[in-house]
Amino acid sequence: DVSGVCMQNVPVEFQNAHGYAERSKVELRMRGKSWFVNLKHSPRSRGRPRASLRYGWHQFCVDNGLGVGDTCFFRALGEGSAGEVHLLKVEVRKRDGSFLV
Repeated sequence: DVSGVCMQNVPVEFQNAHGYAERSKVELRMRGKSWFVNLKHSPRSRGRPRASLRYGWHQFCVDNGLGVGDTCFFRALGEGSAGEVHLLKVEVRKRDGSFLV
């Protein structure tokens, strides 16, 4: 149950590689469906800006039955049509070892 989880931090290396400091939204794609998720920018931590997946992340978790112990793998697919949205393919390894792709 992820009812209390409403955000997912983005690793600094990933956000730097994909220019997340200038972005406000990502599109998550999995199993033929899409979810638009807002990027929330927080003050710098130890001199580094922080970004997290916020609004829309909870719905992605609920729609895909994600729970504690499940692992998400993100792969960058490129830019959206307007160049403002970054596309991410998501694969999930469930706690029991099965995969959602």
